[in-house]
Amino acid sequence: MQIPSRHDYRGGHSIELLRSGENFFAASEKVIDEAKQYIHFQTYIVDDDETGRRIINALIRASKRGIRVYFLLDAYGGSSFSKDLIHKIEEAGVLFRMFSPGLITKGFQLSLRLHHKVLLADGDTAIIGGMNIADRYRGNDGLKAWLDFAILIKGPECSHVLFILKSLWNKAFISKKERSRETIHHPVLYIEDVKLKVTQNNWYRNKIEILKSYRSALKHAQIRMTIFASYFLPGRSERRLLRNASRRGVDIKIVLSAESDAHVFKRATNFLYDFILRNNITIYEYLPSNLHAKVATVDGNWSTIGSYNMNHLSDYGSIEMNADIFDTRFAEMFEEILLGIIEKDCRLVTPEEYIHRKTWLFQLTGWFLYQLIRIMMRLMFLLSSKKSPPHTT
Repeated sequence: MQIPSRHDYRGGHSIELLRSGENFFAASEKVIDEAKQYIHFQTYIVDDDETGRRIINALIRASKRGIRVYFLLDAYGGSSFSKDLIHKIEEAGVLFRMFSPGLITKGFQLSLRLHHKVLLADGDTAIIGGMNIADRYRGNDGLKAWLDFAILIKGPECSHVLFILKSLWNKAFISKKERSRETIHHPVLYIEDVKLKVTQNNWYRNKIEILKSYRSALKHAQIRMTIFASYFLPGRSERRLLRNASRRGVDIKIVLSAESDAHVFKRATNFLYDFILRNNITIYEYLPSNLHAKVATVDGNWSTIGSYNMNHLSDYGSIEMNADIFDTRFAEMFEEILLGIIEKDCRLVTPEEYIHRKTWLFQLTGWFLYQLIRIMMRLMFLLSSKKSPPHTT
């Protein structure tokens, strides 16, 4: 893949791939425990379970040893976050807020949801991924963790992450004591020199960088592309780009969940199987647990990891963050892991099998749910649009 905007990628980074399960939560806890000045933690869901309390307790320990801790939790995704936990963390000195508690803002505009999952410590170490903080992402002896990924980044792009997190935290109505004023004057460069950039979607701030990044990947892929997608419902432009890439010979593999926590969304996605298979794109379904990953690799040199789903909710209704990595060593390693998951834990959806599934009731239900979700997303787009929407072409 030839990266058209290669100058946007910054070098000097050290990175580590994290996978859902103990690997991710141990790394997150370590970053929190080793912080020396401040922590920004912004996420969609924190459950009041063993895993949730583990990370909350780490944030409390950090605050008690004098670290300034900012914790922003989406009001909708965090609706089950208990008052006891809120009281506990605030008593420990953690600066805590719910993001966008009102679903409708002034002018009957739909509020964006804080969907990204980001942990930043001292402006030098960031974890960006798709995992919420809950037992189902960690798993246990009797429950396999939902499949997802994150990337631990050390290096200069963390200053960009800090800028994004501060802009979301520093609302006009908070007191001066609560405001985040941290800056990074001399970012550290690492000898691994991995090139990457952090991208975001925030429709209100005219940022649709992740959508553009996926479109660019589809336009410029030359050999192969592997996509793991949890809630997959691409728009017309993205479907056209998928079709065009396949027609010029790109080997495209899309991995979806066999069973999803969002059953209605899954049935709508199933309706697209006919389009995908008709255009010689390979579909696999992940079997061991729910697939929650939102990642892609292209041509063995480019990867993206984060919270972004290929649907209009992530485009126009949510605040998202991804890390785009332009590094051959990492991309080849990550691609090998993804292909190993496909080989070991996935089933191939063949055209013959799909035809067998495709009863008239299956098709009718899928068509109805697909149209329903499209209407809902269109309505969401209209409600979240401003007078001068960003240019997306």
